[in-house]
Amino acid sequence: MKTKKGALRVWIGVLAALLSVLLLLILFLTAWWFGFSYPYFDSVTAAEKFIPGTSSGLSPQGLCLLPGDGPYQFAMSGYVSGQPSRVYLIPKDNVPANIKKTEQYVTFTENGEDIETHFGGVACSEDYLYIASGGKIVRAALEKVLSANNGAAVEIEDSFSVGFGVAYCYIEGGRLYAGEFYRPKNYETDPSHHIATEGGTNHALVYCYELDETREGGVADMVPSFVVSVCDQVQGFAVADGCVFLSCSYGLPDSVLRMYRDPFQEADGTFRVGEEDVPLYILAPDEGSRMRLPCMSEEICFGSGRLYILFESTSPKYRFVTFHRESYIVSLDPAAIENASGTQKAFFGIPVK
Repeated sequence: MKTKKGALRVWIGVLAALLSVLLLLILFLTAWWFGFSYPYFDSVTAAEKFIPGTSSGLSPQGLCLLPGDGPYQFAMSGYVSGQPSRVYLIPKDNVPANIKKTEQYVTFTENGEDIETHFGGVACSEDYLYIASGGKIVRAALEKVLSANNGAAVEIEDSFSVGFGVAYCYIEGGRLYAGEFYRPKNYETDPSHHIATEGGTNHALVYCYELDETREGGVADMVPSFVVSVCDQVQGFAVADGCVFLSCSYGLPDSVLRMYRDPFQEADGTFRVGEEDVPLYILAPDEGSRMRLPCMSEEICFGSGRLYILFESTSPKYRFVTFHRESYIVSLDPAAIENASGTQKAFFGIPVK
């Protein structure tokens, strides 16, 4: 009898332990799936446009505002595994319902061949669309892109090589900025791009070109007019009102939005590009203002006093592992970045210190 009672107690203990483990697992998965919230982020941002293409397998990457009075507000670039990369056209609010409901996109060809490289950033002038495509910036006539049928292939005008893998690009003030992404081991950059700062080392560069759209590639010179040293894991770069903004992320950890005021007042040195020395500006990671965002922030753009942010977290590649999914392009007043403090993240509503 004692033996049976002892065995029963053992089984009860084992069952209790298993139930405890199961309960902890349920709590962990619930926390992972629903538990992370960003009350400060939610309080200062506005949902602007639903991110298109993810139902078709798209991984959103680049974002820019489109010029003019046409029906479309944004161009958004991205890639689909095993297919040509795409640029989606996102409509304005005051357009016919049939335009709003259509996920309008185009692909691109070069010499008649589909371009399937990873489309990173996208930027736009009055007349051309510029796309970060591997180690090149490719250029397409904006009129052709806007008038193309849905899903059509548009032949690019030309392209030029930057000399590194271009992850993002931006146009402002007659200048084209093209930058690289760094993460140790899987996204390395040339050692010459590793610049010491007071707070550590930057490992990535942004090249700034003067635009001249009458010339090949749309730039006045293949040598940049100056170079910017930036921190690791930059996914998006924007310049506006004398400020530089960086969208930094990789995988599931929080994204970080960085803001630097008037960083181009005085060069910090020079950097050798080919046979020329050009001015170098250093954005140290421990300087500027910072704001935490949900994971997987991508490219950013600025317009009408608002900074717009694209996210990749609803991509099918990550949909079932991301604990906070952003389905919309969001916008915020840049003052919110300077006013941010702490981590601005809560776990079941309890602030994380």
